[in-house]
Amino acid sequence: MKKRVPRNYDGATPTGRQIKELLPGILSDLSAKLSDKPDQILDAWPEIVGKRISKMSHAVSFGDGVLKVRVKNSTLNSLLVEHEKPRLVAAFRKRFPKVTFRDIFFRIG
Repeated sequence: MKKRVPRNYDGATPTGRQIKELLPGILSDLSAKLSDKPDQILDAWPEIVGKRISKMSHAVSFGDGVLKVRVKNSTLNSLLVEHEKPRLVAAFRKRFPKVTFRDIFFRIG
């Protein structure tokens, strides 16, 4: 049985890599993902939206610059989407200037 050899392998250099070569790339990717501060953004929802509305809504997740919020009913959903969304996006951008904050997505549930 013939031993399998990777394509374009010249046989002189080892194919494996050391952890010291891989670790900087992995850590930079990880720090980029954590720089979004999703937990801080979710925790800031009640303060930014206000006491009354926070009782009827809940920030669920934040990823790729989009905050996903669950609201109790269609009336609140309509109010937030049509009237409050620009103000809320601006408030989040002001509070978290280093985070790419693109949009808020509201869902009834």
